[in-house]
Amino acid sequence: MLGPVLFISYTEDVTSIFDSHQVNHFLYADDKQAYVSVPVYNVSLARQTLEHCISDITLWCASRRLQLNASKTELIWFGSRKMLSKLTDSDLTLDTGTTVIRPSKFVRDLGVHLDSELPMKTHISKVVSCCCHQLRRIRQVRRHVGQDVAQQLVSSFILSRIDYCNSLLSRLPRSTIQPLQHVMNAAARVIMNLLLRDHVKPALKQLHWLPVEQRITYKLCLFMHHIEAGRAPQYLSDCVSTVSALDSRYRLRSTGLADYVLPRTRTKFGERGFSYCGPATWNTLPSDLHHITDTDSFKKRLKSVLFDRAYH
Repeated sequence: MLGPVLFISYTEDVTSIFDSHQVNHFLYADDKQAYVSVPVYNVSLARQTLEHCISDITLWCASRRLQLNASKTELIWFGSRKMLSKLTDSDLTLDTGTTVIRPSKFVRDLGVHLDSELPMKTHISKVVSCCCHQLRRIRQVRRHVGQDVAQQLVSSFILSRIDYCNSLLSRLPRSTIQPLQHVMNAAARVIMNLLLRDHVKPALKQLHWLPVEQRITYKLCLFMHHIEAGRAPQYLSDCVSTVSALDSRYRLRSTGLADYVLPRTRTKFGERGFSYCGPATWNTLPSDLHHITDTDSFKKRLKSVLFDRAYH
């Protein structure tokens, strides 16, 4: 499956137009996103649907003395390399009547850079570049501040960026996320005044920092905890289901372990979806964590478990 995502910038609400064309959409303060998902042989139908939707939005704006800014409208097609290679240039563009919208190589959505094949390399590169810039600034003032202040600066300007939406990096190759770990190692060296030849693992343990892979696992498990406790958004809860909810397994002992069903996927790419990686990480936790309802207690216990796995 593949599909285009359209990023439209304007302020008025046009939900009824999206609904009339049966186009999925997200609504933000000053942006609207429209998207459809189709098999590769239905690409022409998806293009027609979006073109008609854009045409109606243009008329809607004109009737209210507004103008749809086509130059700020972005289009991207998501899919595997094999599927995208089957599309021609004419398949990838959208003709709005006045402007031809050509696809972008990547788009920025809520601070996350998304590539057409979702390798997340562009996003990681942007995060690393930003963190390195902030780290150079912190290094300039390190000798004038104490270790506690330096640690607070790193936490605010570097770790917060590494942790932002890091659940999207789940099950990526280790080589892809390794640059983020290098940034964490460099930040630890700045805080602890270490040289390049010094081992950084003892410093990470002293700072009680989880490695990047465990930080991703931590975020996924926290999402699953909120789902288990009934405090998660509905769209997350709808992605997963418990083993006990399956009629075919209600007599098995696994139904009492609060495990979640792992959906079948045909590719490794499918395992990156939350419907798979969320339950997969949750099921690997000790059973006593599954029954903790207090979020603060769960986070403390979870970090201890992941810390032991990372450094022992």
